[in-house]
Amino acid sequence: MATMNMNPPIPAGGLHSNDDSSSSSSSIFCPPFPNDQALDTYLASIAPPRELICPITQELLKDPVVAEDGHTYERNSLLTWFGMGRTRSPVTNSLLENTSTENLVSNLAVCSMAVAHRERLGKELIGICQGIKDREGVGCDE
Repeated sequence: MATMNMNPPIPAGGLHSNDDSSSSSSSIFCPPFPNDQALDTYLASIAPPRELICPITQELLKDPVVAEDGHTYERNSLLTWFGMGRTRSPVTNSLLENTSTENLVSNLAVCSMAVAHRERLGKELIGICQGIKDREGVGCDE
């Protein structure tokens, strides 16, 4: 999936406009995407694959573990789930025979994919920031 190089909204007067008035034309933001389809395409390009999302928290996995039901969860979220006395799978609702923390196995493959996704997003963010810096002529010391 190719990433699109989209520019974030920049005030019409630039990032370092001297006019602080919110009613001036310098406070109007330029649209970063030409249309809704371009925005949807960009959002789809940065969204993590469903396999990298914890079914409990709906967040990108950091420390994924496989539970007895065969599904992958964020370790802390699953420990909280079990700590609340829940003995059923968050995904299938089937009874889990053993909710012991010793039975949780790290999912190294999913962890590697989540790290790769974060790195890709980080590189894209650096590129966007560099584009803003180049466009605005802002240096690190300014």
